[in-house]
Amino acid sequence: MRRGLLALCLFASMVLAGCLGPASAAWGSGNDAVEVQFSMEGTSVKSGLSGSTTTESVIPVGCTSGDDGLALEEGLGQPVAFTGYLAASHFYTAHDTLMGARGLDFGVTTAVAVQSMPFNDAAGVVDGDGARIDVKDWSSPLNPETGAGSVDLDELDSDAETKWFILGLIPNSENVLEGMKALNEWHQPVSIQGYLVSKGGNQTNPTGYLKSWHATNNECSLTVNSGNNREDLYVLVSGIVLNGATVSANGESDDEWVQGSVPLLGRTGFVLFFLAGGVGGAAGLFVVSRSMVMRSASQSMQTLIGTEGMKKAASVKSDAKAAKKAGMESPAERQQRMDKENAKAEKEVKKERQETRPAPVKGDNALGGFDLDSVLASTSFSSGPGVGAPGGRKSSVVVSQSAQALEERGVPSNEPRVSSAPTNVGQSRSSPPSPKKNAGGPPQRSEEQKRQPPVLRRKAVKKAEPDEEAPTPIEHHEEEDFSDFSF
Repeated sequence: MRRGLLALCLFASMVLAGCLGPASAAWGSGNDAVEVQFSMEGTSVKSGLSGSTTTESVIPVGCTSGDDGLALEEGLGQPVAFTGYLAASHFYTAHDTLMGARGLDFGVTTAVAVQSMPFNDAAGVVDGDGARIDVKDWSSPLNPETGAGSVDLDELDSDAETKWFILGLIPNSENVLEGMKALNEWHQPVSIQGYLVSKGGNQTNPTGYLKSWHATNNECSLTVNSGNNREDLYVLVSGIVLNGATVSANGESDDEWVQGSVPLLGRTGFVLFFLAGGVGGAAGLFVVSRSMVMRSASQSMQTLIGTEGMKKAASVKSDAKAAKKAGMESPAERQQRMDKENAKAEKEVKKERQETRPAPVKGDNALGGFDLDSVLASTSFSSGPGVGAPGGRKSSVVVSQSAQALEERGVPSNEPRVSSAPTNVGQSRSSPPSPKKNAGGPPQRSEEQKRQPPVLRRKAVKKAEPDEEAPTPIEHHEEEDFSDFSF
């Protein structure tokens, strides 16, 4: 797990190499920007890194060639080189006046500590053998506070074995400001090219400006005074030379350094290396690791089942391939196909049912579309022909024939009408008709009949012919008539 995480971190660092840079000031007139109007007659430095400050009439100091050799002169000459081994650097997005920032400090965007030596000697320093600076605080560009390290800049004196430049860098152009981000990588050879500064005339120059002892060698590279083995200077930077790249004022150098470039490979080379080494290497490692896993699994299987078992397994595998090629399907494939077919058939049946289902009847009926009146109107509940409700609707009240006869003669009948409820659609059950009663009193008997003893009789009720639509009523017999007690 740890090895995999380490490999992932290395891969990510390779992808991000040269793509990240330090936070630095911008170019312009904003709150976090600087803008320099460079001129050999007089340069103005406008800064927004701590409020809004402007330093006018800064005279650049260049390297000139005369009868007496190379010399430093105000407002003249070529850029001066500060060459050596870059040991530390610091970038500014703001300056703190409480920490002593003043004057040209506000125009400084980057401060560096460079050990003075020829460029080739600096390029030959083995990584790890160069000077190491422990920076504690670098609020003041020309006065860093350092601690334990191979070199303590606070303790340099005339007895020191090394010589140092502490430079506050002020960019002359926007491209130089962007190129200063290359100084974020410590422990590399560097040659910073630019101009010292002076107030001009007979004015006394403060710390960081041109001094009387400042001089250059035959290559216009500034030398360090042996009195304290340290030079603290402001520099108006016009270019930077790195190992294999250059930062120019206009950005048109053939080997111009840009953000994201990689030493030796360059941007295009890095992209190609990433594609070939990163993607191709990952694919190759996957293939190799997979083959190793398969080989290990094959050896384990051979140990478990033996050589004969391996042969049989190989034959089964080849037979399965041949069967699949011939069109045969495995039980799992067959079951999957049948499941799909069943699901499709169920979907079609459901669709047909929905298409053939009648539309629901809309209305205010509380029975959810069930119309009771329509059912009663379409179903017969009468006990005989010709008996029905007004308007052609057949009633659910059953009337006997004797009651109907009395009603036809104008005699009211006390016989109750029994209502029946439908058992099924199209069928009904009704109560049998009540026996006919004598509504006009006892019958008149003759004298001869009065002398005869009474005879008990049963009154037969004529069965009503069944209606085609109503069921046959149940037959009932009339009770004996004991209404006549005359002898």
